[in-house]
Order: sequence, then structure tokens, then C-alpha cells
Amino acid sequence: MKNYKVISLDMFQTLVNVQDRTGHVWRRILLENYSDERALELGGLLLSHYHTQAEAIRAAGRFCTTREIYRRGFGQVFRQHAMNFDDLTAVTILFEEHRQSPLYEETERFLRRITGGEYQVCIVSDTDMLMLPDFYKDYPIRLFSSEEYQSYKNDGLNRMFSEVIAFYGVKPGEIIHIGDSASDVLGAGRAGMKTCWLNREGVEWKHEVKPDYTVSDLDEFYAIL
Repeated sequence: MKNYKVISLDMFQTLVNVQDRTGHVWRRILLENYSDERALELGGLLLSHYHTQAEAIRAAGRFCTTREIYRRGFGQVFRQHAMNFDDLTAVTILFEEHRQSPLYEETERFLRRITGGEYQVCIVSDTDMLMLPDFYKDYPIRLFSSEEYQSYKNDGLNRMFSEVIAFYGVKPGEIIHIGDSASDVLGAGRAGMKTCWLNREGVEWKHEVKPDYTVSDLDEFYAIL
């Protein structure tokens, strides 16, 4: 692998395991009606609504905060299941639990290795600031959030990754971005960056444009650096 000057990182399902908090979110909403099966069902439905709305907003060339998209999603779930719960309260719970997402086993080791001075490091996240865990503040890491730039990874303007390139003042090919989603790979690739797909679940890549590298965890990514 060539020498890179900047390592760009996704946050959720790359550095932290947000899926670990799903049960905690729905336990606080369902209370005595909670079950693991119910949490998985409603959590999956909420995520489906989120992705549908986010894609529609991207396609229309508009921007909407993560808070608002999830507020609408919770509203749909609650109406579909005749649940009497406040949308905004549910979003507050969701954000609180997202901030508690645990690091993956190798995350701290990986961050210590790459922030030692050889690379400049940033996190690029499609979410509101209030949703993000703040462990990254212990490291020399610059954060780029969709809320700050009013843009999403891989939207029509592709501003998120353009901002990363402009901030560091390096050639796009001197930056490598790693993340678990298609938006990470497609958006960074469109901007001219090198890309690495973090495929923790061993699923099949379904897009014509391929990532430059595919790894199963951050240790494997560090090994090819």
C-alpha cells in the first residue's frame, strides 16, 4: 500500500458498536412491554424508515438533521403499532444511547497506533454532533459531521469528503477512508480518495464500484497500512 498522509474514519459500526445499544433504547420506551424480540422488530422498522427518508432527502438535493429524520421515523413506528410515546423524547433516548456505544475490542489499540504522528486522522460521520460518543476528543482527531456541513456522505454535492480534502490541503489519493457503509466507499471514491470497506459481518458487496480494500476489522486495516 502507498504512503497515505490522512486516515479518514467512519464512526458507527467502524469505531463503535451502536447495535449494542438497540435493546437499551427500546427498554426505555417499552418499559414493562419490553422483550428482545420486540426491540429487534421495532429497531429494524425504525432503521428502515430512517434509510428510506435519508435516501429521499439525498435524492431531492436537500438536507435534514439526523434528529428530524429519526423523529419522523419514530412517529411512523409509533403510529403503525398504536404506541403512545412522544417522538422527541424517543429521539433524546436514542441519542443518549448512541453516545454510550461501546468501542470495538481493537479500536483503542488502532487509534493509538495511527495517531502517533505519522498520519493526520479525522472522523467523518453522517449524524448530528449530539449523537456522537466523545472518546475521540482524547486523540488528535478532527471531526467532520453532516450537521456541521449540512451534507451527507455520497449526496449529490459530495461536500463531506470535499471538505476533508480542502481542510488537509493534500491530493485526494493521499487520503484513505474506511467505513462500513456503501456511502463511505462510494462517496470517498467519488472524491478521489482511496477506500476501505470494513465488512465485520462478512456480507456481500452489492455495488458496481468496488472498494480499494476490504477488511474484517481495524487490526486488518492497520496491517495493510
